[in-house]
Amino acid sequence: MKQFKINGMQGFKFIIGIMLIGMLGLSSCTDDDDLAIVSFTQSELEVVTDTLTTSRIEIELSSPAPQNSNVIVIAPGNSYANAYTTVPGLDRGEILITVEAGSMTAHFDFVPLESGIGFDDFQQNFEIIATGPGLATNTFEGRFLNFNLINERVQEDDLPFVENFNVCGPNGSFELPPEDWTLIDVAQNSFGTGGYFCYTGQGVTGVGTNPFTPDGEQTQGDDYSEAWLISPSISLGGAESPSLSFDFDRRFDAPIDDNTLAYGLQISTDFDGSNFETANWEVFQPAVEAMTANDPGFDNIENTGPLDLSAYEGEDISIAFIFRAADAYFQATSIRIANVRVE
Repeated sequence: MKQFKINGMQGFKFIIGIMLIGMLGLSSCTDDDDLAIVSFTQSELEVVTDTLTTSRIEIELSSPAPQNSNVIVIAPGNSYANAYTTVPGLDRGEILITVEAGSMTAHFDFVPLESGIGFDDFQQNFEIIATGPGLATNTFEGRFLNFNLINERVQEDDLPFVENFNVCGPNGSFELPPEDWTLIDVAQNSFGTGGYFCYTGQGVTGVGTNPFTPDGEQTQGDDYSEAWLISPSISLGGAESPSLSFDFDRRFDAPIDDNTLAYGLQISTDFDGSNFETANWEVFQPAVEAMTANDPGFDNIENTGPLDLSAYEGEDISIAFIFRAADAYFQATSIRIANVRVE
């Protein structure tokens, strides 16, 4: 075997070099050993809930955090603030989670939003993208979490109830009333123009009235008409602070008499679809006031804004839009209704 002989200064330099390399290697290993590896405690988390309560998402460390630090998590997608929030909150696309020195765990809270999730299941991915001093992540293992919310909430009401009058839209039949609604002509003028029809003006799809005579001829005496458009039964059984809103427009201003408007809205809690004459109907004054506030001098369909239905919490209600005209000539008003919503 061939031997190498190192003498004098050359040998001293060689030994020093070997020692430096060993020290650097030892320092590197020591630095790596001091880092606590951060990961989600599990890659899949399924939460079953019927109350949409807050869920805690845990992060674990392989060893105690050597100093105060942090973990940064992102939540891909655009559901934040619509379907859920977090604590700590998302700031510029990141969730910054504090890790205290000596701790072997960290966490953030997932807060589902009833307004966005409703009665549906929900899924969201999270990813650890960075760590502060003293912490590190593996390349893939433990960095990703798939969060699944299984929603077992039971809907106790029919909300939101929405009627967009699609029957009057481009793919509709243009036949009124919409499905499950009731249309009653209490009185019809001699020209047959005193009821509801499909209306698609002003950029909306809805229903309207236009009782005027086809050729503008003057009617003789009383030619009264009255029509009711009644919604299906809407359950407010589990609702808290329910409200009604709709788009409304009126043209001209011709009340029937000093005490009777040409339009109105009434609510019944005992209408069953066939007992129109015997059901109990109550004037819903907030809606009447919103309808009256519309300027009759212009075509200006406007939304009423939310009208408080809390007096009917726990009830099943039917909503009736009422139209009246004293005759089919100048003593008449036209109305338009669209986008009915109870929520």
